[in-house]
Amino acid sequence: MKRKYLYIAAFSSALIIVFFSIVKANYNGATYGVCGAPDDQVPGSCGTSAGACHNIAPITDSPALKITMIDPSTSQSVTSYQAGKKYTIKIELTYRSLVYCGFESTIETPNSPYKHYGTMAPLLRSQITTNPSSPTAQYATHVSQATAGKHYGMWEYYWTAPKNYFGDLIIYAAGNAANPPQGNINYSYPGDTIFNTTMTISHDAGIENNYADPSDISIFPNPAKDNFTISCTIPQAENTTIVLYDMKGQPVKPIQSGLLPQGENKFNTNVTGLPSGVYFVRINAGSETTVKKILIGE
Repeated sequence: MKRKYLYIAAFSSALIIVFFSIVKANYNGATYGVCGAPDDQVPGSCGTSAGACHNIAPITDSPALKITMIDPSTSQSVTSYQAGKKYTIKIELTYRSLVYCGFESTIETPNSPYKHYGTMAPLLRSQITTNPSSPTAQYATHVSQATAGKHYGMWEYYWTAPKNYFGDLIIYAAGNAANPPQGNINYSYPGDTIFNTTMTISHDAGIENNYADPSDISIFPNPAKDNFTISCTIPQAENTTIVLYDMKGQPVKPIQSGLLPQGENKFNTNVTGLPSGVYFVRINAGSETTVKKILIGE
């Protein structure tokens, strides 16, 4: 009988160690894939019974949780991105019973097959984790339970936009406003409240122009039906590639590759047979890049 109790005690101790390890990991940052994105490892964010973490139904699209994308060059909030540019993503959580708090966020395509685009880097009270089976699937999460103010949590991370994707993306975020009993901050209690929210960001090709004035690069006609002409003036001879991309950032037609002379260059492109829709012409001249939008169709 004594041996039986010893086994039970040992088994219970092991469970406590494992449980504490899991909770402590979340206390210092959530595991990947619990922010409410459709391809999360825990559907519905960390606030579901499937998460075995908080076991609380998340509150979706609550004003308590806010996402802001900031252009560091202007310090202004924006809702669209330029290819290859670096942004600050701010997550704020305000709730009356918040004592401790945490968050997780990711950025991915709105439709299946879901893909994560761009790269993340830590900034304020944040760290970056990845899905081991998919290194491009990055997640930003908290580094501790510390708050930024009374009943208020705030975190920031960097996101660098992709260079070869031109469609909409969605920023997903989940926040936990925790209100645990005194002295038990490592565990989750009924006082925890989980929030989910999203923000859709679109690609803005109209303001991307790093090496020439917009008047030096033109596409006509636009919209185009069967053919269009690209006219670009480059200040010096450069190795230049010009490629037509679809909305998903997939190349659909190479237009130019090789050395171009200084001055004006024109390229006539046949697009007969391409599905109607929005496309992007990407011009790489030396180390500089320009992206132009074109509508193809009837």
